[in-house]
Amino acid sequence: MNISLERISRSFGGFTALDDVSLEIREGELVALLGPSGSGKTTLLRIIAGLDAPDARAGARIRFDGAEADLSVPGPRHVGFVFQHYALFRTMTVFENIAFGLRVKPKRERPGEAGIRTRVAELLSLIQLDSIAGRYPSQLSGGQRQRVALARALAIEPRILLLDEPFGALDAKVRQDLRRWLRRLHDKMPVTSVLVTHDQEEALEVADRIVVMRAGKVEQEGTPEEVFHHPKTAFVMDFLGNVNLFHARMEGGHTGAMTQVRARPHDLEVSREEGSGPAVRGRVTRVQTAGAAAKIEVATEGGEAIMVEMAHDRFKAIGIAAGEAVFVRVKDARVFVEDYTI
Repeated sequence: MNISLERISRSFGGFTALDDVSLEIREGELVALLGPSGSGKTTLLRIIAGLDAPDARAGARIRFDGAEADLSVPGPRHVGFVFQHYALFRTMTVFENIAFGLRVKPKRERPGEAGIRTRVAELLSLIQLDSIAGRYPSQLSGGQRQRVALARALAIEPRILLLDEPFGALDAKVRQDLRRWLRRLHDKMPVTSVLVTHDQEEALEVADRIVVMRAGKVEQEGTPEEVFHHPKTAFVMDFLGNVNLFHARMEGGHTGAMTQVRARPHDLEVSREEGSGPAVRGRVTRVQTAGAAAKIEVATEGGEAIMVEMAHDRFKAIGIAAGEAVFVRVKDARVFVEDYTI
């Protein structure tokens, strides 16, 4: 299902949660709404779901496959909604939790008992929890509970799946496993998915497209590659991973103005020799080799901290250790005309 949002705003008292947001979500996409707390992403998700209504204003519209929704009356829109804290029924088994949405359908739409059992069995197989259908939520791990919550949302065969920070309450390893599982699951299901998250790595890994939000507005949207490698604003670059900030002077004629230059840790190189070209002098304060890349922390003569990342084979070839005097050069950087404040 295609989702079209036009000029959506929402205020709560004096707080503006959404400010004239327009967005197109294509059929079959998995779109991540990414941003810090208070950026408006969950409010937007609730409005898509029909759990909240936008402010009444000229031009505000929501369309599903071209059909305009009634914004004056929030109501169900045949979506599957997955919450961060599972919201499973504690007194129901795994089987009955998944079957719940089917059992409460209007009588004319409700499948028979055999149909319900067949559908639940299919979903239990899909989430790989066939053997625990008779257990209760208190007997499950966090990852298992979240998979049951996803299966329950999918039981009614929604055309839209909405996920509000679904893995936020889980530990890092389980989160990593589940987001890969979610991506595979999405590829198997004919559903349009919208994921709310503040986890940059999660959005970059699972989404077809990322919508970065700040202060109720869309800051940038695009593929994970576009928003990460070609950020349009300083905020987007800073939010999508570690960034080193350098203060430099931009020369123009006989005058110069101070500006901020941003570079990611892997876009820096460190050496013992000064060499040619601009370089920042400093001293290595820490070396960390655990992980996918070697990380070198450098304290500049001005007291600023710089993080450099490099491949392990390159680090071994250089052999730099804590305490050494070094020079840091920028291989690639971004300068933004307008900066931002938090």
